[in-house]
Amino acid sequence: MCWSGEASAVLATVGFGTAAYVAWKGESKELWIPLTYFACMELLQAATYVYINLCDAPPNQILTLFGYLHIAFQPFFVNMVAMYFIPEEVKRKISTVVYSICAVGALAMLVKMYPFAWAGKCIIGFEGFCGAEACSVSGDWHIAWQLPLNGLMSDYPDNPFGFRYGLHGFTYILTAFWMPILYGSWRFVGFHYLVGPLISDILTSNPNEYAAVWCLFSIALCVSVIKSPIRKYLHVQTWPYYRKAYAV
Repeated sequence: MCWSGEASAVLATVGFGTAAYVAWKGESKELWIPLTYFACMELLQAATYVYINLCDAPPNQILTLFGYLHIAFQPFFVNMVAMYFIPEEVKRKISTVVYSICAVGALAMLVKMYPFAWAGKCIIGFEGFCGAEACSVSGDWHIAWQLPLNGLMSDYPDNPFGFRYGLHGFTYILTAFWMPILYGSWRFVGFHYLVGPLISDILTSNPNEYAAVWCLFSIALCVSVIKSPIRKYLHVQTWPYYRKAYAV
């Protein structure tokens, strides 16, 4: 199995086209804005294939950086979709808090990029996006991103706050998966897990390729949520905290 820049360009076109059609039909912006955002990632990946494996090329390094930045802000759009499937009254009361937490999470992922001497280095071959230099290289069948991230929350034996996937992984999982479950969008999270992390884990053993594969299937996730019968099964109307949200 092998992906290509042309395939990413086609998928980006499908994503942009579907988003434009859904917006034109008057669907909720909480559906077509995230689809547009993830289509931008496919466009970014298509451009990256032009410079793949050229680690000394400035465009390769810049596109690798853009890939990480795109992922850092993805929880905003994941939660935008997740909150579409909970009651409007609940969403109205929690959206400011949810997006504020996403902002803190994005900041934490940006902090993971800075080469603090005291923080050490990430664990290459173990943490996603971790490498000796900024470069996009060929993975098992897609793009593998590498950045010289620091060692904050890296799973070293002497680190009391170590996490298998580092600070960036911890932050992403917390904001894009656990937080939607807390406010009740558990059905969307379950579907997201199946179409994202689970499939990515099956299709690649390269931790640096994992995120690119996941982003690839995010287009399918968004399209499935918007234009398939799956959508009607993802709504949640009852959750332990909803009674307070409904109170005047």
